Amino acid sequence: MPSSGNTFHVSTEGRDEDPGTSVARPWATIPRVLQAIERGEVVRGDTVLFHAGHRFHGQFSDLGSLQGEGRITFGAYGRGERPRIVGYKVLDRPDAWRALGRNRWRIQLDDPGTHTGNRSTTDVNVGLLRVNGEFLTGRRMSPDELIHDWDWCCDLGEGTLTVHSQDNPSRRGEVLAAVDGRLFQAVSDMTIEGLDLVGCGGHGVQVLDARGVRVRGNRIREIGGSELLTFPVPGTRYGNGVEMWINSHDVLVEGNVIQDVYDVAVTLQGEQVVETTKDEPVLRHGWSDVHVRDNRITRCSQSFEIWSRGQAVRDEHGALLRELRHDGEGAGYVDCTFTGNHCTDAGVGWGYRARPDKEAGGVHLLSYSEELPMGLTITGNRFHDAVNAYIYRNDDQPTGLVIDDNEIRLRAGQRIQQQHGRPERLAEHASWSASTGFDRGSTWVEG
Repeated sequence: MPSSGNTFHVSTEGRDEDPGTSVARPWATIPRVLQAIERGEVVRGDTVLFHAGHRFHGQFSDLGSLQGEGRITFGAYGRGERPRIVGYKVLDRPDAWRALGRNRWRIQLDDPGTHTGNRSTTDVNVGLLRVNGEFLTGRRMSPDELIHDWDWCCDLGEGTLTVHSQDNPSRRGEVLAAVDGRLFQAVSDMTIEGLDLVGCGGHGVQVLDARGVRVRGNRIREIGGSELLTFPVPGTRYGNGVEMWINSHDVLVEGNVIQDVYDVAVTLQGEQVVETTKDEPVLRHGWSDVHVRDNRITRCSQSFEIWSRGQAVRDEHGALLRELRHDGEGAGYVDCTFTGNHCTDAGVGWGYRARPDKEAGGVHLLSYSEELPMGLTITGNRFHDAVNAYIYRNDDQPTGLVIDDNEIRLRAGQRIQQQHGRPERLAEHASWSASTGFDRGSTWVEG
């Protein structure tokens, strides 16, 4: 990995007191890397490498303090499995739990002293519990709803997690809690390569108001499930493997393995900002030169998503004042592709089991809205096996979206499109393609 600056090494066998600039004297932890970025010891042009086969707890959710110019790279060194960047809080301290009665136990999760693992965040919005290797999906809204073993709820104001358990949860084995956030909040001119990103209640990687981002050769897994606090419907959960919000440009997502995600493996989504506001100070018109290729995607609720719309300007009470839309240069999707990806088992994983809105899950392709100009192609992919259907798409008119030359494998008699207004089954794929304009040259397989 060439760099014009310094290369820093991180190993669990290292010491944070050492300089980190050599394999012989590496740093030991993610908090030390974050400290170095804050102090200006690690700047743009530098490379941070994690020791292959080692595990590091923490997350890079705020890199806004990066100084200098050039590309910042996060990668791996040495031989072995990809180094793990782990967002889980490890709930391994029995004395941190307080018994409430009726098989309910509470932990002060915003206190770093109550757990090990990821202490880079005090967030308590738990999206996923993993207990002894099993994904648990029983998130509830209040303690009164905790009925079954390992049901849980979060009190964001009090900073607590409450769990239903017949015994002290930490005495029942390995208990891991994935909280809200991003394992990597990408910034412009950034490379994330050769890492294993695991355990986050929000996103694995999010690209927002950034360009020149490269996400290559990583494994991204066990992502999502936290409550989307900005959504008007309480209890709505979210979380994507790689999310490219509107105003992402020159982005490459290539050669990754993305699995076990609550929502979508990869998504290009967002609402325009045509008129800046206090809450939205950056103009956002669309995406350009975003390419997702040669990835392996499995066991996510959906494999690939697009949605786009104009700006809804509202007053302080949420009432709609006016709708704005920019359709000029740079609007919508410009030269964007999803190609050569191998997508399997949509809806088979824990995320689909956990989600209440199963109608929009268990599909490979998802599109809620195609309001903005559509310069995006989905070609040369393999979409094999889905719980519900091949595609969920709200728009029933052509928008410029191109989907073709793919290989689609469905069960005999399985619906192609999830909407009830599209009754076509696998055997009727030619009729569906003629009607929608999609996948006319694709290969359809029964399996």
